[in-house]
Amino acid sequence: MPASRADPSGHRQNGVTLKLAFLGRNNFGWKTLLLSLLLVGGELAHTTSSTPITFDSIKFWAGSGANRAAMVIQWNDAGTPTSLLWGYRWDGVATGIDMVQAIAGSATSREDGQSVFLKVATGADPRLALSLINYSFGKAVEALVFNDREIVRTQNDWSTGYWEYSVFGGTIIYDLYSDTWDYLGQATYDQQGTTTYSGVNWFFSPIGISERILVDGSWDAFSFAPNFTSIPVVEPSPALPPPPTAKSIRLKSSTELEIIFTTTPNIVYQLESKEDLLALEWSFQGSSFSAISTETKFIVSIQSNNPKKFFRLRQLP
Repeated sequence: MPASRADPSGHRQNGVTLKLAFLGRNNFGWKTLLLSLLLVGGELAHTTSSTPITFDSIKFWAGSGANRAAMVIQWNDAGTPTSLLWGYRWDGVATGIDMVQAIAGSATSREDGQSVFLKVATGADPRLALSLINYSFGKAVEALVFNDREIVRTQNDWSTGYWEYSVFGGTIIYDLYSDTWDYLGQATYDQQGTTTYSGVNWFFSPIGISERILVDGSWDAFSFAPNFTSIPVVEPSPALPPPPTAKSIRLKSSTELEIIFTTTPNIVYQLESKEDLLALEWSFQGSSFSAISTETKFIVSIQSNNPKKFFRLRQLP
């Protein structure tokens, strides 16, 4: 195979799919295969379990801090899983929009009646994109898209339905109206948070996500109502972080190889290698680490008398 060509083939080993990128340098008498570890079935390959869903079930966390909250998205598009679950950590005061913008890879917002987007925010999950609209009661979801390169899930507000915003945990003081829009006074929602989904009793939020104050143990859910018909939120499946992929590989010098992988902040990884792809064991390349950005660069030592070497970046539980 020419040194400049990519090998599109894949290998199955120990229940995982390995995608390969090939680099050869006859000058130094070695060849390198760069492996990107993917979960079988892709990012949406969530397994069902009888174990109750709790904060400990969450696989994808954004933010940092002592307080924790959960975000659920339910497209009601007949896709599986029905709903997905992310987590958010923070210190001090945080709102529903803080959680959304920390998690969603891109979030744009605009004023009601305006077509110009006012703000763009970038969060931890590049597969998730949303647009928000600013109403008198606060910001609400207009559209939500999840694109994992194999499946695209999207629903748009007011075209074939609308996005309902439900909450659990926290305190909300709001105006109460009758069915004929007569003002009845103020009402208060006051609920302690929980870390277990079985303890969640969803409350349709009368305020937008920008006005919603999170508490430790909060749960926020965005559920699309197709044909403007509300559908109850079901127990979610934890969203899995996107698998690392090989972005580039190059010779830094005659003794060093530079490898760049895409990574997810706050997710723990381990770079591993082996000289025989059929061997059962992989060797650690350094220690495991928690990613701090969407890309991670590795500088790996190479030897001219080493004929070949295989690398993978493994995502740890």
